[in-house]
Amino acid sequence: MSLPHTLLKTLTFQEENPLSLEIEENEIQGIIVLEFSGRLVLGQESMDFRGKIKEVLEKSDWIKQKWGWDTRIVLDLGKLGFVDSAGLGALIAARTGAVNRGASIKLANLTKKLRDALTITKLVTVFDVYDSVDDAIRSFPATTPAPQAPPAQA
Repeated sequence: MSLPHTLLKTLTFQEENPLSLEIEENEIQGIIVLEFSGRLVLGQESMDFRGKIKEVLEKSDWIKQKWGWDTRIVLDLGKLGFVDSAGLGALIAARTGAVNRGASIKLANLTKKLRDALTITKLVTVFDVYDSVDDAIRSFPATTPAPQAPPAQA
């Protein structure tokens, strides 16, 4: 029995430590939704976070070519138990990387502690923040697939 593609990606980042960062990737209406649970802190967790963001952003050229739209990402942060300053730095790096690639990144389901941290640091003004993943998805403009090239004439 083969595991779904998304589940395989999730298992790649799971460790025995229940405090580690777990990442689940889904695609909804052409939007990449990354659900994070655990802790986003200095060390392996922030490295895993940055690695996953980099992996998604490296697909952005392919997405643009195939469908004709920029990469759209929602980070579902509702299951993060703790975020330290390195975790905030990883979020900033994710946004910077997305902007540099022409991608859009939105945050959803922030815990009260994370929302407070973003407010205190004024980072809430830098990110597009939504109460739910559905709200974040609806906030993206509707897209249509890129037109297919006409067949070559012989």
